[in-house]
Amino acid sequence: MAEKATKKSQVIAQIILDLNSDKEDTVLKAIIKTRSKGSSQVIPNLFDAYLKGSAKVKHEITLLVNELKSTDTLEPLVDQLESEHEELRILAMGAIWNSGFDAGDYVDVVVQTAINGSFMEAFEALTIIENMEPPFEDEEVILNAQFMLKEYFSEPRESEKDNLLRTITSIVSTINGQLQ
Repeated sequence: MAEKATKKSQVIAQIILDLNSDKEDTVLKAIIKTRSKGSSQVIPNLFDAYLKGSAKVKHEITLLVNELKSTDTLEPLVDQLESEHEELRILAMGAIWNSGFDAGDYVDVVVQTAINGSFMEAFEALTIIENMEPPFEDEEVILNAQFMLKEYFSEPRESEKDNLLRTITSIVSTINGQLQ
């Protein structure tokens, strides 16, 4: 059994090395190998490869992350919401939504990304939040999200994403009402 675990670790290490290659073919082969032999450990490297990759690499990574089914990948995807790169945050939110994962424990992170981000990020956040299903167990996360939205709307501003954020506020308020 230990030998099998070591072999798996070696495969993951090779995938990570290949994802960081400057050669497009090597990166594309690593993406293919990730589909069958990858783990949540490779998510940050996939996002790094996306950032520096060609259009083909970006396309293949987008397809891959939008097909993720292991719940172990949710946390590394949520970690990408704190990236300084908008395209990575949008990719991560799309992957969370497409995966069908329950992001209820991360509503505050999703809301923060919507508030700080672009219209597209707010739109992706809305799709994630609209598709969450009860039970909602972490009241603190919901309260944090409500607080962030209240803070956002406490200052006068005009933004194209305001209507999306108002809808998110309404949904989060409804969730909070279900908790009480």
